[in-house]
Amino acid sequence: MLDVSPQKYEKQTLGYTTFSAVESTQEVALYHKHIAEKLSGFQKILNDSGYDELLIASGDYKMHFQDDLFYPFKANPYFREWTPLNKRTGSYIHFTKNSVKPRLFLLCAEDIWHTARQCLPEGFDAAFDIVEYLELDNIRSALTDQNLSSGAIAMISEVNTLNVPTASFNPQALLNRIDYQRCAKTAYEQHCVRQANRLAAPAHASAYQTFMTGASEQEICAAYYRASHTTESDMPYSVIAGVNEHAAVLHHYNLDKQAVTPRSFLIDAGIDYNGYASDITRTYAYDSQCAFADMIRLMDQKQLELVAAGGLGKGPVEIHELYRQKMAEVLVAFNLLTVSVEQALESKVVDLFMPHGLGHHLGSNVHDKGGQFANAQGDLNDLSEKYPALRRAGPMRANQIYTVEPGLYFIPTRLQAYSKGELSGHVQWSEVEKMIPYGGIRIEDNIILHADGRLENMTRDAFANYAEYSVVS
Repeated sequence: MLDVSPQKYEKQTLGYTTFSAVESTQEVALYHKHIAEKLSGFQKILNDSGYDELLIASGDYKMHFQDDLFYPFKANPYFREWTPLNKRTGSYIHFTKNSVKPRLFLLCAEDIWHTARQCLPEGFDAAFDIVEYLELDNIRSALTDQNLSSGAIAMISEVNTLNVPTASFNPQALLNRIDYQRCAKTAYEQHCVRQANRLAAPAHASAYQTFMTGASEQEICAAYYRASHTTESDMPYSVIAGVNEHAAVLHHYNLDKQAVTPRSFLIDAGIDYNGYASDITRTYAYDSQCAFADMIRLMDQKQLELVAAGGLGKGPVEIHELYRQKMAEVLVAFNLLTVSVEQALESKVVDLFMPHGLGHHLGSNVHDKGGQFANAQGDLNDLSEKYPALRRAGPMRANQIYTVEPGLYFIPTRLQAYSKGELSGHVQWSEVEKMIPYGGIRIEDNIILHADGRLENMTRDAFANYAEYSVVS
């Protein structure tokens, strides 16, 4: 044990939920198994990468440019993969190729300016040898300057606070191996994303109820925060809450204060649980009997068909082509095109309405890493010649967590440009114009592909108690 400050390491209640709510025997057991699996896997990564030790920093506060105000702190995803201390600055995880337990260095210098430092949930601390320190020299002494300067210790950090050699600071080959292993989630990681879905469900229901009162986008967002007991800085990403035409803005973060006559509402919002994210989107019609509400219902059906199409070994091009087909079926069903489904696919007119892919990996990053790699060595998956804009991705793997989020949008600038092209006759413009005031539709669920091939739709399970808020009223 190094020098200990007067501010001892103690269990505390911090964040949007009290730690007592997560202190179940099952969760503690899952966490300890998670750490054991990570330690074993990372020790193999150290061997394969030629390093003896690894040090992962949580990070530190950042200041606004030419100001004395700090941005809210969030630990980097490499640190969050090991510990839920996503708001604790100046922390480090350290282990060697032979460690039985990882060490967790916690900065405990007295700080009268900030809230008491975040601590681990009850029972989690036993997974580490916890070392409290007052200044970086304490860590240097614990690791020995010789090892730090020799390059035997690799360091993952935004800033090289311990002055390790350049070749050992965020070495790309090591990062590639770490990112690749993140594609498959441990049982604890699956549990965290599952919990993040459960916590998000009542907040989505509250946001929908608030929309139905005719509230502004900011008021709807505030309702989401209240129902989830969060603040903006707790969120895994900023809430997207688009009313009417704003549902066509893919990342609509600049929320309106002024309420408008409601027609439609798209909300894309998740929850952070122990450093892992949910990422959920729902779209609603104010009038549940209008044509746009019928389109949402059909989109919901197609989304579930796309979820069911996932499976071990399924390739990204195969899934993307099915996505295009399902969206063409919706467009034809609502008389938005003058051509058949087959012609819509061949001419690519369907792509006018679907500007993004079907989904992404999900974990300690909202858009989690590793899916672009074909192997642990960091070789990239080939880009699709047919769909070059498609993310680099390999076949679906056991225990990956991912989103399925088909979207159709009526984006005026895209529509205007297309209307002047040679294929403009493929679009039934009079019907499309009726949909522009509604913005668009996106429905997004979070899925686990289990090792036995079973697909677990965490989002639909979480929303089971809120069925009336699932898609349309």
